[in-house]
Amino acid sequence: MTAAHRLARRVLAVALFRTRSPWGAAVVAELDHVTGTWAVLRWTAGGLRVAWRERRGARLTVAAALVAAAALSAFTVRPIPSGAMAPTLGIGDHTLVDRLTFRVTGIDRGDVVVLRVPTGDGGWFTTVDRVIGVAGDSIDCDGGTVRRNGLPLDEPYTHGAATDCAPVTVPDGMLYVMGDNREVARDSRHYGPQPASNVGGRVLL
Repeated sequence: MTAAHRLARRVLAVALFRTRSPWGAAVVAELDHVTGTWAVLRWTAGGLRVAWRERRGARLTVAAALVAAAALSAFTVRPIPSGAMAPTLGIGDHTLVDRLTFRVTGIDRGDVVVLRVPTGDGGWFTTVDRVIGVAGDSIDCDGGTVRRNGLPLDEPYTHGAATDCAPVTVPDGMLYVMGDNREVARDSRHYGPQPASNVGGRVLL
């Protein structure tokens, strides 16, 4: 059962509390057979409509369930597109991605983010990388070690891989990102800092 299924089951349990409708029971029973995050969302919305019809007088409970459903839509489960984050995350590994709350809390150093990067010919590609520097940070590499604001970073997730990079100061509104798999990853060492506005989500699990 995916994280989306578990959260949807909790939402439906709240919405259908004390509802004895056979339709409500069927919605919950069939949930495990629904595949895909958006399909789970649509199925959950159907269950909430059942709850609304069955419990018109209990609008506070249904409203709470609708809020929970909206919270569910803020998260998505997606596969890792490349080996840039190996061995931390392997190709095809499924991760829970926060697509909303990071816009309030902000992105911090060390966060693993889903980032859209322009290809230079009008297209885009999606990558998953670790944030090494935020606006105002100076990044350079000395003897294969990454330094931020003059201090060497402890990066056990690279498993000792040496890192080469050109010195740079991260501009306002930008992020400097690197993949954990330094030998194969294409990241800010190659295409420079990227706008924080191009972040589509923060990896949670």
